[in-house]
Amino acid sequence: MILSIDIGNSTVFMGLMHENKVLTRVRVPSSLTSYDEHIAGFIGENQIDTVLMSSVVPTATILVEEAVRRLTGKSSLVVKRDLQAPFEIALDDPSSLGADRIADAAGAMHDYSLPIIIIDLGTATTLSVIDHNGVFRGGSIGPGIYTSFRAITNKAAQLKNYQLLVPERIIGTNTQDCISSGIVNGHAAMIDGMVQRIEEEAGHKYNLILTGGMASTVAPFCKQALTVDETLILRGLYYLFEKNLIDKNGLKL
Repeated sequence: MILSIDIGNSTVFMGLMHENKVLTRVRVPSSLTSYDEHIAGFIGENQIDTVLMSSVVPTATILVEEAVRRLTGKSSLVVKRDLQAPFEIALDDPSSLGADRIADAAGAMHDYSLPIIIIDLGTATTLSVIDHNGVFRGGSIGPGIYTSFRAITNKAAQLKNYQLLVPERIIGTNTQDCISSGIVNGHAAMIDGMVQRIEEEAGHKYNLILTGGMASTVAPFCKQALTVDETLILRGLYYLFEKNLIDKNGLKL
């Protein structure tokens, strides 16, 4: 059994996998000071053979790696530490591309037709552009849905104590509905608009993949034709190590 882990700024996303199939998954807060109980409860009696990891939070990486080692006896294979991106990155500084976006790109390039735009809804909403030749061209980074929601409800004195709900209509008739519409519909409009602008700049259409914890919630509000893939990053980790570390060194996942 493979334990695949992505450590983000808000959540730690874990999946139990058999080869490239995600059998079950869970998210826990990345702000925890101990992960032993959550990881132990998730893996249960399963025998873990390999641990794959991507992370953008160094402090959480240390805690999760230590917990995994105690519970499974396994060391983690970590993107950017044990494996660099196996595809061309056309950024000004290729080393600046986060491990999460590398894993997303690996998953998308394996399972979908090029060219691709990956929209990942996390603490930040990232758009990653991959061209016909599998070159990571760049993209954009903006505030995520909950990041925007927390910013407005924390900073605006009269907008505290509201929830982020799925809106029923664009035009809200009370403060709660207005906030939900502004955040969710506004985010969907941002995605639609950014995709349109990228395609206009590039001069062609893209295959659009929507991933991240809020993907299923936001997708119905987007006008672009999107494929929702909530486990893309977990499969991407598998493909990265299977193709570029395991095969080349005669190892086995």
